[in-house]
Amino acid sequence: MKRIIILLLCCGVIVSMAGCGVTTAPPLTESPPITASETIITETPIETTPPVTAVEPTEKEKEPHPSESEDPSTNPTVTATEPTATITEKPTEETKPTSTAKPTEPSAAENTEENGCITIVETDDPPTEEIIIPPKPSADLVARKVAEYINRFRTEQGDVTATVIPGLTEYCKYRCTQLKTNFAHDTTDQRAAAEALQYGEYVDWSLYGIEGEENYYTANVREAIGKGNWGGTADEIAYLIANGFRNSKGHWSYVGSSKYTYMAVGVMYDGYYWYVCVCMDSENTDLK
Repeated sequence: MKRIIILLLCCGVIVSMAGCGVTTAPPLTESPPITASETIITETPIETTPPVTAVEPTEKEKEPHPSESEDPSTNPTVTATEPTATITEKPTEETKPTSTAKPTEPSAAENTEENGCITIVETDDPPTEEIIIPPKPSADLVARKVAEYINRFRTEQGDVTATVIPGLTEYCKYRCTQLKTNFAHDTTDQRAAAEALQYGEYVDWSLYGIEGEENYYTANVREAIGKGNWGGTADEIAYLIANGFRNSKGHWSYVGSSKYTYMAVGVMYDGYYWYVCVCMDSENTDLK
C-alpha cells in the first residue's frame, strides 16, 4: 500500500511539474487545453500590443491619404491638379494686363484699324483727311467762285464779263430747291419760282385786252443747270462746275456769249449731290 501511495504521489508531482513547464514541447502537445490557456495568458500581451500597433498604422495610413504628403501616388494627382489651376489662372492674369496695356501704348495705331473714325475723333491722330471726309464748303462760296470762273473763261475767249445781279441770284437759289425733286428745265417750276419771289417781269393780261387769264411773274432768262457729286474745296468744286459748262457746246453758247451781260449763280448741296443753276440775261431783270 505504501508503495502504491508513493507512486501515486510521484505521479502527481510529475503531472504538476509537467503542467508548470512551459518550455517543454511534449506537455504542450500532450495537454492542448493547458497549453491553450497558457498561451493565451502569455501571448495576450504580445497579441494586444501588435494589434494596437497594427490598428494605429492603419488609421494613420488612412489619415495621410487626404494630407497628400505621405502617399506618393496621391501627390502627383494633387500636383497635377494644382498646375492645371495655375495654368488656367496665369493666362487670365496675363491677358488682363495685355488688354489694359494695348489701349495705353498703341492706342492710335491699333484702334484706327478696329474703329478708326471713333479713335481719330477722340485722339485727333494723323491723317484725318484720309479717313474723315472734310465738311463741304459753303454753297454761297461755291456759287461766287463759279461766277468768277465763268467770267475768266469768257475773257480768255475774248468776250466781256457778265455782271452778277443779286435779285437773279435769289431766283437761281430757289430753282436749285426745285432741281432737287425735278431736275429739268420746267417752265412751270420757273414760273413758280418767279411767283414765289415776285421776281422778273409781271405779265398783266388786262393790259393786252385779255380778260380771265391769270397774271404771273416770269424771269424770262436762259438757264443752265447741273448736278454732280463733286468733292474738294470750294475753288475745286467751282472749277469743275464752270469748266463743265464751258465744255458743253449747248450751255456755253449762251453762258459764254457776249449777248448775255447779266448773270447769276445758285448752288445747293443736299448731303450727296451738288445742284447748280446759272441764269443769263441780256437785261437787268432786277430793275423790273
